[in-house]
Amino acid sequence: MNKYIRRSLALLVILTLLLTSFSNVFGAQQLISQTVEKQTITSGVTLESYDRFTTSGWIKAYVLRVDLSNKNVKVDTLTNKTSVVSSSTVLNLAKNSGAIAAVNGSFFDFGANGKSYTYGPIISSGKVELAATRDSKDTGTFSLNDINEALFTYWNTKVELITPNGEKKVAASYNRYNGTFNGMAIIDAKWGAKTPGATTKYPDWIEMVVEDGIVKEFSENKPAINMPKNGFVVLGTGSHIQYLKSNFKVGDPVEYSITMNVDTSKMTMALTGGAILVKDDKVLTSFSHNPVSPSTRAARTAIGTSKDGKTLIIAAIDGKSSNSIGMTQAELASYMHELGCANALNLDGGGSTTLVARKQGTTGLSVQNKPSDGSQRGVGASLGIFSVAPQGPVDSLYVTAYEENVFVNTSRAFTARGMDKYMNPVNINTNDVKWSVSGVKGTFKGNVLYPTTAGEAIVTAKIGDHVVGTCPITVLESPAKLELNYDKLNINPGSSVTLSLKGWDKNGYTASIPPENIKWSTGGNVGNVSSSNVFTANKSGGTGYIAATVGSAVVSCPVSIRKSGITKVIQDFNSTGIKLITSHKSAKASFSLASNVYKSAKYSAKITYDFSTDLSVNRAAYLSLPNGGYTLDSATSKLGMWVYSSSKNPIWIGATVHDSKGNYKSEYFAKGITWTGWKYLEVSLDDLNTPKKVTNVFAVQPKNGKSSGTVYFDNLTMIYTGYPDVDMSKVPKTTVPNDENYKDVTVSGDDSMTFSVFGQSTAYGSTNKTQIDMLNKLASHISSSVDVSVLVGSNDGLTRSSIKVPQLSTTASYKSLDINGNKLIQLNASKGGLRVTNTNEWLWFINQLNSFKGKNVFVFLEKDPLKFNDTKEGQLLKDTLSDFKKKTGKNVWVFYKGNSNSSYMDKGVKYVVTAGFDSYGFSDSNKGAAKYAVVKVKGNSVTYQFKSFN
Repeated sequence: MNKYIRRSLALLVILTLLLTSFSNVFGAQQLISQTVEKQTITSGVTLESYDRFTTSGWIKAYVLRVDLSNKNVKVDTLTNKTSVVSSSTVLNLAKNSGAIAAVNGSFFDFGANGKSYTYGPIISSGKVELAATRDSKDTGTFSLNDINEALFTYWNTKVELITPNGEKKVAASYNRYNGTFNGMAIIDAKWGAKTPGATTKYPDWIEMVVEDGIVKEFSENKPAINMPKNGFVVLGTGSHIQYLKSNFKVGDPVEYSITMNVDTSKMTMALTGGAILVKDDKVLTSFSHNPVSPSTRAARTAIGTSKDGKTLIIAAIDGKSSNSIGMTQAELASYMHELGCANALNLDGGGSTTLVARKQGTTGLSVQNKPSDGSQRGVGASLGIFSVAPQGPVDSLYVTAYEENVFVNTSRAFTARGMDKYMNPVNINTNDVKWSVSGVKGTFKGNVLYPTTAGEAIVTAKIGDHVVGTCPITVLESPAKLELNYDKLNINPGSSVTLSLKGWDKNGYTASIPPENIKWSTGGNVGNVSSSNVFTANKSGGTGYIAATVGSAVVSCPVSIRKSGITKVIQDFNSTGIKLITSHKSAKASFSLASNVYKSAKYSAKITYDFSTDLSVNRAAYLSLPNGGYTLDSATSKLGMWVYSSSKNPIWIGATVHDSKGNYKSEYFAKGITWTGWKYLEVSLDDLNTPKKVTNVFAVQPKNGKSSGTVYFDNLTMIYTGYPDVDMSKVPKTTVPNDENYKDVTVSGDDSMTFSVFGQSTAYGSTNKTQIDMLNKLASHISSSVDVSVLVGSNDGLTRSSIKVPQLSTTASYKSLDINGNKLIQLNASKGGLRVTNTNEWLWFINQLNSFKGKNVFVFLEKDPLKFNDTKEGQLLKDTLSDFKKKTGKNVWVFYKGNSNSSYMDKGVKYVVTAGFDSYGFSDSNKGAAKYAVVKVKGNSVTYQFKSFN
């Protein structure tokens, strides 16, 4: 699982695309596709992971199958060993008991201090751990006897205290006292280390302590006491105090009994759930217990047995997410029957649903599903699966690879784990493993394969002559394209990042490339790449690139090292829109753009001021910057400005700066002009919370002072920390694969056809003359030159009435055309995907593929499938087409509207993107930028070109 795509024969991976049948129905819900991954975690126990796509959405299910006839497998109830009423996670319950797999079990009530009071009864290892007097008509119980025969039924339970004279008194419960007294209760060490004792809720309280079958003492109205090690305690209040004191005395023999309406004498375990879902191979439609509304889809847990009773089937279904919507109880019943259950019981679900298991060949337990609350919930009881097989010597090897593909002349590491004949893990000495490969040429160094030819291969690991494991691997031709995990790298001086490289072959199949197979180079002295793919930037800053080469393919990444003190002139005072504002009526000032005094051509800002009167106030002249000011980079640390004065004056020079919270402050370049001529001034902005905008610059005369004169401002500058621009002309070009299908040919004959594809996302009105004229020209060309007209995108802008050939448009409902051995399929994803647009569309589409006998399939979409609202559905669509291509060998092409005229291969499928009027650079004066695709077919040969409207 995880990143292991292919496995040895012990782990079967099945991709099920239902191309022939849609008979699996949960009421109105139909199964569209299903992926199943299966692994054996011990002899007699398998774990299956189901990824189901239905007409209602995605459902993720995990299923344990347990062979009840296998003597080396044990099934038992798991409870907290410290206290049967203390909650614990399924993972902890499994780890503490030594289980190899477990699932949450009983419904329970939450109590104080982490307590959980399960719906009983519970039997573990043949002993009753918890019970309550109750005639159950709603919550069913699953149990196994000593020969692993399963029983699904509703238990009636009675707990009774037996007096010395043999009389029986009904008690409310055994080990289920939850702090609320509802009748005499019996508890023992399984309940806890101490008794409840008298409380403010029950100050009148009695605890009759029984040890070795004899009344030892009465603890009346006292705090909690230690639980007897070999006995039990009877709890009472109210009338029960007198009853116990009247019927028992210290030294009396005393017993209790727990009786059921079923024979429990040979039962090894029992776990109470909710409603029975399947009974005697019939799916029930009404239920005795509904934990949530019947129509609510939620995470679910259930347990069942096969028709012959020999297989235990445990299911955990995720819910409450787009990746898994969960199931209603009725859907769960149908699903359990689909899995093979003749009898099945609902267990606690929702946030409790948790399934843990070890992976094949390993010993560590992990949570397999995704609990709907985001983390594991503490539960009252769980169901555990154990391997009780004796430890044996190594019998086979479980071989895995990190990925299913590897490029020729690169490498891939494999892992071999030992297993005994019971499929339980066994430690091995990896130095004893001998590796070989068949199907391709290649050599091994240790556990690393170095293939020298391409093809389908089998890797074999052996210890001696008889201990063997295998793993399939596909060796791809040399990469035609490479991709780094960074398109552009902005990095701090001296910092490091780990690089990874992925490649595509010419057919769009991918594999990662290990560090030892990559040739790295850098430019601009930006740093270096280590043998483990770690790039470390130099400490002196700079710009340049990183480039990776594998075979003849190259990919590059521009690198910019963060630099402090980057300057940018944000106002050169050559622009209009600057306004003068004075702060007080006594402040006299004027403003103009000066062409005779400037720091850089061709103007500066000249302020002539007279602040010689009314010394009781500050007098200022503000130059408001155009458009409300200039937005600063978030990493701005300083402002700078050139200031010219012909004489020294006491005026202050400053700027008004706003922070990210909207606060503003006056920042001063200088508090008094102490120079003549030009001087560059700077002011720190460290006292501001993320500088956001500068709105003005000013000259101010503080009160009690006076001045007059002229001052010039030029080149207001932002000083910030940032990443310098990279000179892309010095960065090596990334390899772009040659498109062998892009060419113009002439086709004719009964096995040929031509069609056009144009992409449009904007509806144009009649006033948009350029586009309308172009569309009319395209319509005329289509009518005379192609067999089919196709429009992809969200709007249909062609003049349809004038087109005389068959037409397809992704703005309309789904449909298909069959022409000369070719199938053209128009899909409608206008609501964000196929399923949400029309629940029948997927089933129709798969049937179209399954029934096609020709050579070429062309699929038309509004947009990139990976831009569906449900990206998982989009990926399924792509995988479905790739699987169809691999299975049938037919050509599969997909066309959709995008932002460029381009193409690419992905797992054997050709994708062609058309941009229409959204092509880069398109305008009334550059009409040639807008193009449409013309596709020509001759037999199984398909070519295309993008053509202009001229």
